[in-house]
Amino acid sequence: MAKRILHAAVLLLLVESAAFAKKPMGFRMHTINADSTYSACAAIDVNRDGKLDIVCGGFWYEAPAWKKHFIREVQQIRGRFDDYSHLPMDVNSDGWMDYVSANYRSQSIYWVENPGEAGGKWAKHVVDEPGPMETAILADIDDDGQLDLLPNGTKFAAWWEIVGEGDGDDKKHEWVRHDLPIEIAGHGAGFGDVNGDGRGDLVSPHGWLEAPEDRRTGRWVMHHEFSLDRDCSVPMLVVDVDRDGDNDVVWGRGHNVGLYWLEQGETDVGRAWTRHAIDTSWSQAHAIRWADMDGDGQGELVAGKRYMAHDGKDPGAYDPLVAYWYDFETRTRTWHRKTISPGGPAGFGLDPKVADIDRDGDMDVVASGRSGLYWFENLIINRGGLNPTSIAATSPKYNDHQHVMAYKDTDGKEHAVETPFNLGLRRSHILVGMQEAMGGLPDTFRRVPLDVEIIDETETDKYIRQRLSFASEPDDRVPAYLLRPKGLQGKAPAMLCLHQTTKIGKGEPAGLGGRPTLHYAHELAERGFVCLVPDYPSFGDYPYDFKGKGKHHASGTMKAIWNNVRGIDLLVSLPQVHSDRIGCIGHSLGGHNSLYTAAFDQRLRAVVTSCGFDPFHHYMGGKLAGWTSDRYMPRIRDLYNNDPDKMPFDFYEVLAAICPRAIFINAPLHDSNFKVAGVREAVAEVGKAYELRQTRDNLVTRYPDSGHDFPENIRQEAYEWLEKVLR
Repeated sequence: MAKRILHAAVLLLLVESAAFAKKPMGFRMHTINADSTYSACAAIDVNRDGKLDIVCGGFWYEAPAWKKHFIREVQQIRGRFDDYSHLPMDVNSDGWMDYVSANYRSQSIYWVENPGEAGGKWAKHVVDEPGPMETAILADIDDDGQLDLLPNGTKFAAWWEIVGEGDGDDKKHEWVRHDLPIEIAGHGAGFGDVNGDGRGDLVSPHGWLEAPEDRRTGRWVMHHEFSLDRDCSVPMLVVDVDRDGDNDVVWGRGHNVGLYWLEQGETDVGRAWTRHAIDTSWSQAHAIRWADMDGDGQGELVAGKRYMAHDGKDPGAYDPLVAYWYDFETRTRTWHRKTISPGGPAGFGLDPKVADIDRDGDMDVVASGRSGLYWFENLIINRGGLNPTSIAATSPKYNDHQHVMAYKDTDGKEHAVETPFNLGLRRSHILVGMQEAMGGLPDTFRRVPLDVEIIDETETDKYIRQRLSFASEPDDRVPAYLLRPKGLQGKAPAMLCLHQTTKIGKGEPAGLGGRPTLHYAHELAERGFVCLVPDYPSFGDYPYDFKGKGKHHASGTMKAIWNNVRGIDLLVSLPQVHSDRIGCIGHSLGGHNSLYTAAFDQRLRAVVTSCGFDPFHHYMGGKLAGWTSDRYMPRIRDLYNNDPDKMPFDFYEVLAAICPRAIFINAPLHDSNFKVAGVREAVAEVGKAYELRQTRDNLVTRYPDSGHDFPENIRQEAYEWLEKVLR
C-alpha cells in the first residue's frame, strides 16, 4: 500500500511548476523502471558488449532495450536500501567493472563484484565499517594514476586505496585506510587543487585540507577559510567556474534550498572567498555533477532534486521534482539555467550519473531514487530528426482562489487536497498564478554578483549600522541598511525588514525617523538579529523608472520581490548569519511584500506581516485600483480590469504557498486599509493546509484593538515568537 501511495504521489508531479517556458526541451525522458526505489545507479558496460548498461541496486539493465537482470538481494535498514552509492571501479583488476558503495545506515564500505562471463549473482565484499557516510567520491588522492575512495564520513575522516600484489589471476588486492584530520568530517566533500600547487586537496563545509607532498604519510593541513552549510552536497565540486585560473567550489544544499558557488580570489592579506547564489527556487540538491552538456568544451553544472530525502521534513520536500543544467557566462558572471526535467517523476537520488548512454556523442543523465529509475536523452547536440516534446504542461487555471484545499490535475479535473504532495502541487500552481499578475520571477542569468558597497557606518550602543548598496540585477543597485549586532557568539538569526509606504523608506524600520511603532529593524538588532533593510523601488534613496529601466519586470511588485531575494542572498553570504535562521518582517506595503517574498523563497523560515493584506474581494469592497500603479501590479488594471473575480491569485493562496513555514499576522480590528473580516476568513481556510501538514501552531494571528499600526505589545510578542521559531 505504501508503495502505491508513493507512486500515485509521484504522478502528480508531472505538472510543470513554472509554465512560462514553452520551448522544446533539450532532453527526453525514458523510463527504465518506475517501480525501482534504489537511490544510486551506475552506467557501465556490464557484459563488455560495447554498450553502456545501467546498474541500480539489486538489478542491472541491459542496453539498449533495458532488459532487467538480477544482481543480488540488497539489505534494507529502517526502510531504506543500504546501497547509497554505485562508484564504478574494477576493484579486482579482472577486466570486469565492479562498483563500490559507501553507506550511512550500515556505516559500511563494500564493493560488489561483477561475476564476468560466468554471470549470475554478484558478490558483496565488505571493506570496512568506519561510521556513517553521506556516500563517497572516487578520486586519485595520491596521484599514482589509480582511483582511490574518499567517503564523506560524518563522524570520521579517511581515504582508502587499493594495493595489489601479483599478476593476472594470481593478483591479490588489499584496501588500505589512510586517516585524515577529523575537522574535514561533515555533510559534504569534494576533491581538487585549491591552492594551485598541482596536488588534489579536500574541501568540506568547514574549510579545506591542504594535501602534503606524500598523501599517505604526510601531514594534511586544515584551512578554516570558509564556513558553509551543514548539508552540502556530495560531491562538492572543485572547478574553475569563472575561468580565471584558480579553482572555486560549487555545492547544493542536500536537505535545504539552493545551489551556490564560492569564488576564490586574492587580497592583500591572502586568499579570499566570496559566496554567490546560483538558484534558490528548489531544494534537496544532494548530488551534483560537472560535465560538458552542450559540446562547447566547457563544463557545466548538472543538478536535480532528490525525492523525499528526509521523508518530507526538508523544506520544499513535496514540491515537483526538477532537474537542470547551468552554464556559467564569464562576461556577465551569471548562470543560464537549462531544463532537463521541469517537474516529472524522476528524482536525482544520492548518486546520479552523467554519461553518453546511447553513444551518440553527447552526455545523457541517469537518475535513480525512491521515485524510480530514468534516463534523460540529451537532444541538444544530436537531435537525430527527433522532435522532443516537453513533459511540462500549462498550469491549470483556477476560478476559485479561496479554497486552497483543492487542486487540479493535468486534465483540469479538480480533486481534494488530501496529502502533502497534493499541497505541493497546488503550491506550484499558486506561484504560476502570482506570476501571471506580477510577471515572471527573474531567471538565474539576472543573478549578478552582489558587489556590496559600504557607503558609511554608524555605531550605536548595541549594533553597527552600515549604509550600503548591492547589485540585484544588471545595471541596478538597491540601497539598504545592514544592522549588525555587537558581541555575537557564533552565527546569528537574521531578518529581512521591509518598510511601509513612506518617503524615507528604509529609514523608518532602521529607527531613523517616521513612526516609533515601526522601528522593528532597530528593535530586532538590539535583540541580536542581523537585519537587512532595503528600500522599495521609488522610496528612500531609490529612484526607479518602472516603465523604462524596469519594463522587463512587468510590475514593481516583482521587481521588489527579486530585490528581496537578492537581499536574502546577501544575508546568507555573511559569515555571522545562520543560513537556516532567516525571517522577514514588514508593515503594510512591507507586510504583503513579506508574504510575496516568502512564497517564492523558501529560505525564509518565518514571516511577520503587519497590516499587510486582506483577500481581494474584501479590499475596499473589491475595488482594486489601489493595487494597480506601476510600482505595484499594473496588470490588475490592464489584464484583469480591476475585477477580483478575474484575478489569477489571492491572499488565501499566498499564505498557502508559505505553508508549513511560520507566519505571524498582526491584523488590527480597526485597520482602515485591510479588513479584519477578510483576514479571519483567509486564516480559517489556510489553517486547513497547516493542519494537513500538522503545523497548525505555525500560523499565529493577533487582532489588537487599534488602527493601521503595529502596537508595542504585539511587536514584542512577535519578536519573542521569532526568537522561538528561529532559535
